[in-house]
Amino acid sequence: MTTVNRIVWGLLLVFGAFVIYEALELSYYGSDFGPGPGFFSFWLGVLVMVMSAVQIGMTFHGPRQALPEEFIPDGPGARRMVYVFGALVASLLLMNSLGFSLTMLLFCLFLLRTLGRQPWWLTVVLSVIGSFGLAYVFGLLQVMLPTGFLGI
Repeated sequence: MTTVNRIVWGLLLVFGAFVIYEALELSYYGSDFGPGPGFFSFWLGVLVMVMSAVQIGMTFHGPRQALPEEFIPDGPGARRMVYVFGALVASLLLMNSLGFSLTMLLFCLFLLRTLGRQPWWLTVVLSVIGSFGLAYVFGLLQVMLPTGFLGI
């Protein structure tokens, strides 16, 4: 388990460095009203790197733990992982053509129906709120989302 932790925290350390590198391309200082777009990204990258370094350091100061038997899922657990990964890839591929609202509606319907145990009516209600409701909130915040070929 220690080796797995070091690998994962090492990847996060590299990701934090990438975030800092990209944040340096943005302006750090904004206007009189607040910081620029690079401010939050830069400090988020620093935080991720510091926390990753702390976690890597902690792996050297504890007892070695064996990898649990159920660490790699089998059967239903692996199937759920494939469903989630497939739904994410499909939503990525469909986002520009269908738009945010329809893609998220299909994403939520699929995942709630395949992974959840609630009735159909609740699945539909939660999916509509999770897709069109979220798009409405983003519209109020003036965030531009893909509209797709239907313009929704």
